[in-house]
Amino acid sequence: MRVWITTVGTSPFAVFNSLWMAIVGDSYYPDKVYLLWNDKVQDNMQKVKTYIEALAKAYGRTIAIDDTHKVDEENFRTFTETLAKIIKKEKLEGNKVAIDMTPGRKFMSAISMYLGIKGADKKFKADRVYYLHLKDLSYMNLPLYLIPFSIQELLEMKSELSRKERMKEPLKMEGEKEEVKVTREELMAVINQEFLLGRESFNIKAAGETIAFISLRENENVATVSPVKNLNLPSYVGDFGLFNSVLNTSGIRELKATLDGESWMSEEELYKWLLSKIKEKETQYITFDTNSLIFGIPQRFLEFLDRQRDKVYSLNLAISRIVEVELTKEKAKILRDGRFFDEYVPDADYWNQPSPKDRLFKLGQLQLKLLNERNAILIEPTREGRGDDVILESFVEFLRKNEGELIVFTSDKNFFANLRHVREIEPVYVGFGEIRKHVRWENVRDFIFASAVVFGKISVSGIGEIKAVWRGKNPWEWDKVKVSLREETKKAIEVLRAVKA
Repeated sequence: MRVWITTVGTSPFAVFNSLWMAIVGDSYYPDKVYLLWNDKVQDNMQKVKTYIEALAKAYGRTIAIDDTHKVDEENFRTFTETLAKIIKKEKLEGNKVAIDMTPGRKFMSAISMYLGIKGADKKFKADRVYYLHLKDLSYMNLPLYLIPFSIQELLEMKSELSRKERMKEPLKMEGEKEEVKVTREELMAVINQEFLLGRESFNIKAAGETIAFISLRENENVATVSPVKNLNLPSYVGDFGLFNSVLNTSGIRELKATLDGESWMSEEELYKWLLSKIKEKETQYITFDTNSLIFGIPQRFLEFLDRQRDKVYSLNLAISRIVEVELTKEKAKILRDGRFFDEYVPDADYWNQPSPKDRLFKLGQLQLKLLNERNAILIEPTREGRGDDVILESFVEFLRKNEGELIVFTSDKNFFANLRHVREIEPVYVGFGEIRKHVRWENVRDFIFASAVVFGKISVSGIGEIKAVWRGKNPWEWDKVKVSLREETKKAIEVLRAVKA
């Protein structure tokens, strides 16, 4: 029997992710887990138990949980005695023992490592001592498969310290690939699983034409995306102009922003400036024009916020009703006879689905959904119409009723110039520059998702076809794509959904 011993600390995922990585990254699946805890982390202990139960259910195994060992976090002697007693008991029963030294306070980690390697009694040592090294602590409150695997390293300390080479054995499960609907966020799990099994480069195709090459870097949250310069795709799939929008919305092109038309900020500088603004005493409302929504600015800023440890701020988001109407008004459908297009449409999956431009607008609609989930306020128009003048009037009326300042993101130079002359409005012009030399894994995830949505479907080497259009797709399912998943990936996504529920 295999045993796992761990300490519950202030981060439930620090406890759970180590166990999960030992299973998928080193095939160490325990039959029994000991949770050592104290009164201050009792709620976290209950969460960890729930996560472990979800994991066992997804992988079709049984894990017994022993949570009877309550320890005093201030008393290292009783902690040492408790840990030594558990190790001795399990070793006398002939079981393999692994200790996780990742979570808990520093002295707990030190004791866990010492007892695991040296043992209170030389006869009773752990077989393995694990440490999951997370190289960017801003991810510490995310589940394992949503964190790039390149910045997570599972160390087995006994072999590390003895300098004995020990090859890790990633978990491989039997089973045919199954087509599953996954979200943009869950595509990170697909990328991670391929990386775990040794794939670091991908070729992306649309309609049989290569559109980009992707290369992932080990040990860093870094990747390169090399787009093809001259695309020749069927009109029902898309064109080069739409491809440029995909590069913008996924962060492959460098984002730059200005408040005055002269001084420019990088994307990171922009979000830091915006964070400082919303921390001010004066109320700040943030809204976005159509292009800013299509280019995913809200999502990228919110992900930046979620990685911050300091959560002391009030976030007030707003949506213009006029922008909402523009994004949600359907442009055209692809009909079976090829109407609206120059050539016959041979792929039946596209029939009765939105046109390429409309599929691009679906990316903006997903941003609307995200803003609504964050309780964004609706800015109603003051009169009929859809032009910049009507939008500007609605902003002025909104500020008359709601005291504060309105920060407006726009990619329209004329609109930006008009907004600069209005009191209590701070316009931010967003533009895009060259292809970035290095991007984050999240940009790769978003590039794959946005490419699938805009082009309808793409093919990714090693993964297979990723579909955003399929026969009978419902209008409200644009936050999902269909992917044929390995059994290991399917199980990982099952666990992800359970722990995020």
